[in-house]
Amino acid sequence: MKTATSILNLFLLLYRCLLLYLNTKYSGFSKINLILVENQAFHRYYEQHGLRLPLLPYEKQAVHECYAITKNPSRFFTLFTPETILKAWKNAIAKHWTHKPKRKPGRPRLTKAIMLLILTMKLDNFTWGSRRIRDELANLIIKVSHETVCKVLHHYRKTGDIKPTLSWKRFISANIGSLFACDFLTVTTFCLITYYIFFIMKLETREIVQFGITDHPNRLFLKNQFTEFEYKYPGSYLIHDNSGELKWFPYTEYNIKAVSIAPYSPNMNAYAERFVRTIRQDCLNFFIIFGYEQLRRIVTEYLDYYNNYRPHQSIKRIPNGQSNPIIRTGEIKKKAFLNGLHHHYYRETA
Repeated sequence: MKTATSILNLFLLLYRCLLLYLNTKYSGFSKINLILVENQAFHRYYEQHGLRLPLLPYEKQAVHECYAITKNPSRFFTLFTPETILKAWKNAIAKHWTHKPKRKPGRPRLTKAIMLLILTMKLDNFTWGSRRIRDELANLIIKVSHETVCKVLHHYRKTGDIKPTLSWKRFISANIGSLFACDFLTVTTFCLITYYIFFIMKLETREIVQFGITDHPNRLFLKNQFTEFEYKYPGSYLIHDNSGELKWFPYTEYNIKAVSIAPYSPNMNAYAERFVRTIRQDCLNFFIIFGYEQLRRIVTEYLDYYNNYRPHQSIKRIPNGQSNPIIRTGEIKKKAFLNGLHHHYYRETA
């Protein structure tokens, strides 16, 4: 028994010496031997852990080709069984000959860009329906049925991007050229008498085109104001709030299209409300009013400054549009308004 063990140890020693000689003599043999050792280590690891070897598609293809051209390949490929290779090869052939449809069945989905284009068309043209938008898309070589356009519009109505009716902002933008706003503001004198200042503003230029002062804002006072306004601007839209004297006035008799704002919504008459704040901050808060004549003189002088000299921050110009020519040379002069409360600066021409 000891003799057999000694002979086996001697054989293993000779085998190792032979391998060492071959590895030294031929570098390729050494590489093959390392690959075989590595292959056996991987095979043992995957067997012990019950795992499958992950292969990339091109690696699977290389294994298939080697099995096709190598005689008795199972002697070399220890990580795979012949059944695995044959099954993979059959699946590859079946996949190659299986008919692949060019596209998925059914109508293709709309792209986000087309949906946004439909939304833009609707927002820019609120009177357009689905068929009108479909025809406009057809002019752009975009084929969409009107049912699809309806679904897109319904989606944007649910998200709130499309309002169900004409918005107030769109109404003002569409009619800004013939749109006016009116309102009252109150001033209390030193003797606790309340006067009402009525004004009409042209929204396009922010110019105060008319004003009046009274201590009794009744219908007779408004008739005088609107008679003069109708003569200057016939057929205009006039935005007003829901105060009694303005709400129930017969505008149709004066060729004026009245537009009443919603109750408790001063933001719908924002331009007029902002002017009330402006005239108070720039003018009325700096004076103690003693009577009607003083109040009328102050308001008249301030409106002259407001309409003809004061640049409006929103429209970036003077409200009446008659800007002075740009003069780059000359002595700088100033003109006082309201006893020096405001000044206008300009260059004096030679």
